[in-house]
Amino acid sequence: MEQLEDDYPGDADWQDFVDLYNKVYLDDDARTLAKRLDGNLDMAVILYGKRGLKEGLWWIEQQVPALDNIRPADCLKDPKLIKRLRTALMRMP
Repeated sequence: MEQLEDDYPGDADWQDFVDLYNKVYLDDDARTLAKRLDGNLDMAVILYGKRGLKEGLWWIEQQVPALDNIRPADCLKDPKLIKRLRTALMRMP
């Protein structure tokens, strides 16, 4: 069965995506989210841009169906799950 991380477009595309969000959303609220994401400011900036601070803080602790019911906070311990989380963030409306 194909997993979300199998569709990860690669680190270069991820960085291009992050760079777009950094221009607008890199601020203290993004840094607050990064603290809850083990310091991953890149993911925090995307999440802040897509969901805002309050919903982003809530989402990090939820079991997310798109992540196979894994909490985003738990994805940070495994390189495969980091790719899954990045792909989910890139697809998030």
